[in-house]
Amino acid sequence: MARFLKNIDKKAGLPPGSLIFIGQQRMDEPRLRIIDFNPQTLRKEFIPSLEAAGPIKTTATTSWLNIDGLHDSDLIKRIGEEFDLPALMLEDIQDTGQRPKVEEYPDHVFITMKMLFLNEDQSEVWSEQLSAVLTENYLITFQERPGDVFEPVRNRIDNPNGKMRVRGCDYLLYTLLDCVVENYLKVIEKMGERIEEIEDEVLENPEPDLLEEINLYRREIAYVRKAVRPVREILSKLKNLDSEVIVHETMPYLRDLVSLEEQAVDSTEIYKEMLADLFSTYNMAIGSKLNDIMKFLTIFATIFIPLTFLAGIYGMNFESMPELHYKYGYYILLGAMSAVAVGMLLYFKKRKWI
Repeated sequence: MARFLKNIDKKAGLPPGSLIFIGQQRMDEPRLRIIDFNPQTLRKEFIPSLEAAGPIKTTATTSWLNIDGLHDSDLIKRIGEEFDLPALMLEDIQDTGQRPKVEEYPDHVFITMKMLFLNEDQSEVWSEQLSAVLTENYLITFQERPGDVFEPVRNRIDNPNGKMRVRGCDYLLYTLLDCVVENYLKVIEKMGERIEEIEDEVLENPEPDLLEEINLYRREIAYVRKAVRPVREILSKLKNLDSEVIVHETMPYLRDLVSLEEQAVDSTEIYKEMLADLFSTYNMAIGSKLNDIMKFLTIFATIFIPLTFLAGIYGMNFESMPELHYKYGYYILLGAMSAVAVGMLLYFKKRKWI
């Protein structure tokens, strides 16, 4: 499946709001998990069915419902019915190729964006779609698979004396977004370390493998930019929302998050330019190396042209040729050829051609 644009043939001809999963199924069965807390109590558990999540709509606690697995259209539909979510929102949740965006509704705010991860050798980036629905009483998040960057948030919720336990769902959403953006910086930093190493290697020894690696990182940085750049628009819009579900006290944190996101965007732009420069530097280094080889071959051939000329003359077997039967003719010819070669080398050196 294409990384930059998902296959949308399944949606062709269907009306808006049709629930069709677009993407790669990453787990067998969806998994639901609730974290419900206030300053005095904490409840963390995986729930067997959606019905067990119904009470979070009316409780006075801060509730976080997380769904792992987006492929079950029936489950997504029942979630929409249970929590009064618009059909177009549900369609966006199931489309893993959806461009990151934020939408404001009367009673909730919807966000969809990408989480980024590096593979084991830290050379290739893969993404996972994260969607979030924020209301005053609860936060619902949708992920493609188990495993995310939110473990620090869960650990903070475990602390009964921490700020997380006294804040609302909007602050919880901020902390999740903060983890996503910080992970952007970690991914970019890991890639940047190798890119800077390649820069030194290109100058020292431009091997063909380096060109392949440069092209690999150019593709991966382009993929990161596609995921990271729209998030700046999301956060800028989010911090300016006039919505009841985001309280005034959370706005400074969102503004700070915008600065962090801009840092991530700037980093991708810097490494994009560095890779373009590396590509040019590699070609220049290869060209310079080729020029050195051609220079050596040219000098070598130039020296042997007069030597070949002399050898050609005395290689002719005419009986009346002068010096042909001379006793020391062979040694004289070798000496003359050596003198010509040495003289040409000294001339080349004087002209600084070698």
